[in-house]
Order: sequence, then C-alpha cells, then structure tokens
Amino acid sequence: MNTAPCTDFTLEAVYESMAALPVFPKIVHKALSILDDPKKNITDVAEIIKFDHGLVANILKLTNSAMFGLSQQVSDLETALALLGQNRIREVLIASAAMPYLSRDLHGYEMSPQDLCYHSIGCAMISEVVSRRLGFPNASELFTASILHDIGKIVLDIYVGPRLGEVLDRSRRDESDFSIAEWEVIGTDHAVAGSSILQHWEFPRDICRAVRAHHDPDLYIQNRLSAMLAFCNVLSVQLGLGVGADGFRYRLSDQLLYVLGCTERDYFACIEDGFKALENAQEVIDFIFS
Repeated sequence: MNTAPCTDFTLEAVYESMAALPVFPKIVHKALSILDDPKKNITDVAEIIKFDHGLVANILKLTNSAMFGLSQQVSDLETALALLGQNRIREVLIASAAMPYLSRDLHGYEMSPQDLCYHSIGCAMISEVVSRRLGFPNASELFTASILHDIGKIVLDIYVGPRLGEVLDRSRRDESDFSIAEWEVIGTDHAVAGSSILQHWEFPRDICRAVRAHHDPDLYIQNRLSAMLAFCNVLSVQLGLGVGADGFRYRLSDQLLYVLGCTERDYFACIEDGFKALENAQEVIDFIFS
C-alpha cells in the first residue's frame, strides 16, 4: 500500500484511497462461511486454511497465547481448531488476519504499532469480559467489531495525517470529543472511514454499523451491538490500552450505561476483570512483535 501522504484532502480522495487497501484475506471469509454452514465441520475449515502458512503460524501463535486460555500447547492446525471450538475459531481467524493492518505507526494519532495493536486486541478481550457481565449473546460479533473498530485511523492517518494536528488542537481548545473535532476539521471521522473499509471488505452489516456508530451517541444507543462496542472502547481507554493523542478525548455517558443496563457494580466489575485482560493482551502483543 502506498503510504505517501496525499496532497488532496477532499473526502472523495480519502474514500477512493480505500480501494487501494489490501483486501481482507478472502481465505478467512471463506473459512468463516464454512463455520456458518451446518453441513461443514472443523476438518473442512482446516482444509481451506492449511496452505496459507503465514495464517496457520499466526493461528497457532494466538491459540497458544493466554488470549485464548487453552490448557495445553498445540502444534498442529486441526487440533488447535478442535480445541478452540466454533466461536473461538471465528475470533482467532479475525485476530490473525487483522494483525498486518494493525501493526503500523499512526503518526497523526501519536500511536506506535504496539499502541494500535494493544488498544485493538485489548478492546477485543475486554469485549469478552463485558459480554459475560452484561449477558450479551453475540460475543463473537462484538469481538470482531472490537478488534477492527479503529481500522479507519489507518486511512485517515495516511491521507489526511497532516491535518490531524488541527483536529487535536481543536479538541483540546473546545474540550470536545476527538471524533467531533475530526468532523469539524476533516468532514468525517475514523469511525465512518472504518465502517466504509469493512463494507469494502464485505463484513456483515451489523459489524459495519457498530464500527460506524461507536463514537456517535445518537447512533450507538439505537443498537445493542453498537452500544456494547462504544462501551468496550471507552473501557479500554480508561484502562490505558494503547492510548494515542485522541485517547482521553472520549467520555462514558450515563445514557450509554442506561441503555446497556449497566449498574455501578457491573461497571467496576468490568474494570477489575479488564485489568486481567490487560496482562493477556500484552502477551499477545509480545508474540506479534517478537
């Protein structure tokens, strides 16, 4: 992908640039469709992905990390998949395929590759804590949305990066959310850009909608997946997970807690369990950059 800054700051140029992004691996989409087919099994999934050696290596690396909490180390693909189970397979496929996109500097957001990975993976792991605590049934969808929710920062950093300093100055001056300042300076925000990328990559509409809405209170309160993602993102920031220039420019609203039915006790339980997820997230980051 061409990483040279773009001199054309129009939104049309930004959105046209998304077509130049490497396509999300088709082999992963194929494996995910097999998981949804009741006539298929784990062996069919393994047959699809076994020839992609980089993907297999990442799957085994992630599977053996604390992120997925298996009781034994595994060295072959089919055994790993059998031990993970369907929902975990879905999560590890998404996490593995997302790593190349997340392992990059975001100078305009003052985020290193480790910061972006740490925030994205940490948010995904917190999503599991939150799903259990608040009784959310679509935990795998929330995991996917969480690990990809900031993918739009990549495009904005490349194509409007020089203007992100203006965004940060505006946010600090007005004491406003960073996404509001993005809209005022650029005319869009990284959530909208991220949703557009995921649509381009043919992700399910619900996940695209959640990513689009996770900084927009008027939108995320209309859909539980979106509200859950917004909550997980703010929790990950409050826990200091890969916080960049925009990190502490977002707020947790009482309205969001009300919509989720999240009590004060639930909130502090999520914070406490989130600290434990931090340790696992760090282990995964160490794996990725080792």
